[in-house]
Amino acid sequence: MKTDQVAASDITAAYGKKLRDEVAAERLYSRGVGHLPLDPERARVELTEEQRAQRNSRPRTRRWRGLAKLDDKIDKLAHRQADAAASLQRVEESLRRAPEDDAHTLASWLAGGEKGDRPAASLYERERERDAARLLLDAIAVELDDALAERLAYIEKHRARMLEDAQRDVAEARDALLGHVRGLHELRDVLLTARETLAWAATYPEPVDAYGFPNALALGLRTPVERTLHTTARVEYGSVVSALEEDAKALADAHAEAVKERLGTAGPRTPLREAMWDSDPDMQTFKREELERARRLAEFHDPDKLAAEVRDR
Repeated sequence: MKTDQVAASDITAAYGKKLRDEVAAERLYSRGVGHLPLDPERARVELTEEQRAQRNSRPRTRRWRGLAKLDDKIDKLAHRQADAAASLQRVEESLRRAPEDDAHTLASWLAGGEKGDRPAASLYERERERDAARLLLDAIAVELDDALAERLAYIEKHRARMLEDAQRDVAEARDALLGHVRGLHELRDVLLTARETLAWAATYPEPVDAYGFPNALALGLRTPVERTLHTTARVEYGSVVSALEEDAKALADAHAEAVKERLGTAGPRTPLREAMWDSDPDMQTFKREELERARRLAEFHDPDKLAAEVRDR
């Protein structure tokens, strides 16, 4: 048995180089099919992974019907792409093993007395499979990019309506939140009343000693206020409610400049907010307005006020 194993090993070593030389010639036929050209009319600059991620970003809540349909299409393509990538990985692994597999197959044929047809090299066939798998993956990527472009075009076309829907959702959510916030006073009064009843039941017929400040947050106790708000000052509960109201309004109305521009609520462009060329019409308008404002300030002959204005700007 050991002798047979040694013989097989010798055969493998002897014919390995010859087999690789034969396969090397056959590989020339497969090189031309790697990354076959796609339709020239569809050639374009490929999207980066960051651009694909941006174009495929999804809203967290509202699902517009047309957008949902496109998203489903993109999800199916993404799954096909993942399957194609996994298939390519399997084929590439098979290709990596091809020389060793072919050498063992040929060695077994020789050891068996060379009966039947000589085993053909499988390397170039596996390369063709690899190239076909790559081509399929590239084709799906093109189709996915086209779907993302279609999604972008859809949103650009329907953005005005989508903004109206989203603004209405924001307004409704803000009003609902404010309704709960403004009802906190009433709910807290119920708790204060129940607390007074508890204290009365505990001390009757003696009078109840005053404890804390009912209108202050956490009765004015330092520890809970400092632990949560990181301040040792006494905070009125009404101020907390007002802060929550301002929070709801800020969530609904305060936006980045790019969002304000889409909503039509952005202020005028000025060099104080962004870099501008001197030839920019908005820059020229800003200069005229600033010059006129400086002239009006100069009329009051108040250099301190003028200097303060310059510092503030």
